[in-house]
Amino acid sequence: MEKPLRGPALSEAIRTYIKDYIIANKLKPGDPLPPESQLMEELGVGRSSVREAVKALQSLGIVEIRRGNGLYVRETNFDPILEVLEYSMRFDPHMFAEVFHVRVWLESAVIGDAVHQITDQNLAQLDQLMHVWEQRIEAGEPFADLDEEFHCILYQSLNNRTLIMLLEVFWDAFETLDIEAIRATVPRIALDDHWSLLEAVKMRDAALARGRLIYHFSHVEKRITAAIPD
Repeated sequence: MEKPLRGPALSEAIRTYIKDYIIANKLKPGDPLPPESQLMEELGVGRSSVREAVKALQSLGIVEIRRGNGLYVRETNFDPILEVLEYSMRFDPHMFAEVFHVRVWLESAVIGDAVHQITDQNLAQLDQLMHVWEQRIEAGEPFADLDEEFHCILYQSLNNRTLIMLLEVFWDAFETLDIEAIRATVPRIALDDHWSLLEAVKMRDAALARGRLIYHFSHVEKRITAAIPD
């Protein structure tokens, strides 16, 4: 590492070195990284510079610090994106409307493949989930977690981990939204929409499933329009 580097440039160089080290050594999530002392020696930098760079990588979700155990590669995650979205939506509520539309476009695009590839086991899981959802509503209990799980199971057969992670980001962002008028889902409508969607999926009718999915999302869009006017 060149001695003239200072401040942000030095931190960036250390971060680049660590990321390149992970890739070059084909490390996997949970694998250990060199200790601070080794990084200091190899790079010819001070402890504070290494720690600053490591903290930056930690905030990006690339590495994790295990107290007393050292530095490890972290599993792929979208935590930094979620943090930015949460702040942006609180700063500018219109951002939530845009994020929601991205979700609608995304699910509308993949629902057809999901209908054709979904397994009988997934369908059984969805059916069981819906009955639990019925019981929750009758008991006046929250059901947002079941709504999220429904969509995750629906696309499970696509074997696309990034898609599921993106859906989780959308859901986490929705859960942190502090506009109650948008979050206030009518329980029976939400339940009926998902029963209707599941029926279309069971029929393996991609067009019908897409239409019912969009119809379900239209209820949320109405609440968004009312709560966040242009």
